[in-house]
Amino acid sequence: MGRALFHDLPTGSRILFLRLRNLGEAVLDTANLRALRAWRPDLEITVLVEALYEDLFVGDPDLQVLPLERGNQQSRSRLAARLSVVREIRRRRFDAVVNLHGGPTSAQLTLLSGARYRVGGEHFRPRWAYNLRLPAVDQILGQPGISQTLHTVENQWAGFRWLGLPTASPGPTRLHVVPAYRESAVDKLWAAGIDPGRRYAILAPTNEFATKRWLPERFAAVADWLQDRGWQVVMTGAPTVEQQAQLAAVQQHAQAPLATLSQLRIGELVAVIAGAGLLVGNDSGPAHLATAVAIPHVVLFGPASSVRWRPWAAPPAPGKAPLAEVVQNPFACNPCSMFRCEVFPEPECIRSIRVEQVQSSIERVLSGAVEKPPPLVENVVGERS
Repeated sequence: MGRALFHDLPTGSRILFLRLRNLGEAVLDTANLRALRAWRPDLEITVLVEALYEDLFVGDPDLQVLPLERGNQQSRSRLAARLSVVREIRRRRFDAVVNLHGGPTSAQLTLLSGARYRVGGEHFRPRWAYNLRLPAVDQILGQPGISQTLHTVENQWAGFRWLGLPTASPGPTRLHVVPAYRESAVDKLWAAGIDPGRRYAILAPTNEFATKRWLPERFAAVADWLQDRGWQVVMTGAPTVEQQAQLAAVQQHAQAPLATLSQLRIGELVAVIAGAGLLVGNDSGPAHLATAVAIPHVVLFGPASSVRWRPWAAPPAPGKAPLAEVVQNPFACNPCSMFRCEVFPEPECIRSIRVEQVQSSIERVLSGAVEKPPPLVENVVGERS
């Protein structure tokens, strides 16, 4: 079957795609997965993700989800979780498994799946886990070095094309917002002091990489600027000690108290973002969520490649501003490993971004925004006590 896998699979075949550990990449996968589903609606497409990200696909009309519990690193629970998911994979009798991740756990799951076709990149190890290996993107497209000039979605699309997907280009990313999560998101916004019936903006100032975090005092300055213009502002972040400290640092510099939501399920976070009128944040998962629910957003890039990791959205309509803008200043050392800055005492790429640059980008993306009722306020009337 080879490179025509997607074309030649029998009607009603089941395909499992493996994607572990990364929120942003799981969202970006939806561009090509939905393109495949649109072309062959008869296929049953399932995505295996860590349980933390299961909400991205729960209730989705096009894609099914299979969660992998992490378990405890220091106990037998991790092994038990993997054995449990292997049993479930084998029970579902997938015709093909496509590893989008490439790590050792996903290789094990691919090998043990029992699927007739086990797909992985040519460079994935161990090689014997796969019986169908994707060539490098440069080889597929016949252009040496082109992979470095393409977005992550475009690189993945080249592999899908090699497997038989006939689309001329990837579609946009898109997420389904679960009604139950909309309802709980409304409740948590009210509890945080945000009226979901009025426009609100989200600040996403956290990141696990210190080199990718814009300065907290500048996020605070943007928050003050938005509040002066009538916006409610809510910060989002994870409930970890490190991210709580990052949120507190922004609050410390803000002129007025900022609402904070840091105890959200992923599904609730998607719903909160879908109801917002704007998101401003570092290069991180929430930025990709904003793209996938089509709200205006501004993303701040430092050491990472914005060519490969910028928001992936449909082109704007003629005469309309794009829904998203990247703010990134040019540095010869970009992109880098991101673990630490090896050129300057501090990561100047992210620190060089000025508040005025971000404000200008906000104004541009909002100028092209279509006025519509926030999806969170369906059946919500008046204020809550």
